[in-house]
Amino acid sequence: MNLAAAALALASAVPGFSAPTTIDNPYLPLSKWKSCELRGRQDDGTRERNTLMRLKRTRAFSVDGQRVETLIIRDRAYEDGRLVEDTLDYFALADDGTVHYFGEHVDNIRRGRIVDHHGSWLYGRNTDVLGVIMPPNPQVGDQWRSEDVPGITTESDRVEETGLRVRAGGRLYANVIRTQEFIQPEGEEEYKLYAPGVGLITEYPPDGRAVLHHCSLR
Repeated sequence: MNLAAAALALASAVPGFSAPTTIDNPYLPLSKWKSCELRGRQDDGTRERNTLMRLKRTRAFSVDGQRVETLIIRDRAYEDGRLVEDTLDYFALADDGTVHYFGEHVDNIRRGRIVDHHGSWLYGRNTDVLGVIMPPNPQVGDQWRSEDVPGITTESDRVEETGLRVRAGGRLYANVIRTQEFIQPEGEEEYKLYAPGVGLITEYPPDGRAVLHHCSLR
């Protein structure tokens, strides 16, 4: 099945959401961690740090008449110690184990002030296509779209490898998967590594590399 057909199939099938905020997908267990931190460097030497925190509150969306509460992850991005982006991401687990992405509210920050919200989008407002951030049992060749928002962004994802053994942040992980992300309109490619029971452990954006430093259960 090609990417367009896969996206159409996902869009036409309306998932059920019995326990949407209990996100226990093996490769993206967002409910497991209270917070995580990734650290890295851009190719020009800029130090990067991302802190991700699971918030106590939720946000409701309507999916074909269903009220779906979404888990909120606050993602703060720092460059050389300065906050440059403060984002709220919205996720929910479907009954088949797929983690869906409902959008993001982005505050882009310069010199301590919010300058714009470029990159923000919400399901039901900017798009009627639910994003897929992680399928229930990712296999080589599987494809999906985490973002399909006309006029704002499109992100296409594909599983490139599975069963990898990877050392990241001083730890050795087994059964790791590697995904490729193609982002439009920028035309950029990124690669990400996910470990079962942990989630994202390494990402390779076009201009650097970031690695999971630690996660906390509380």
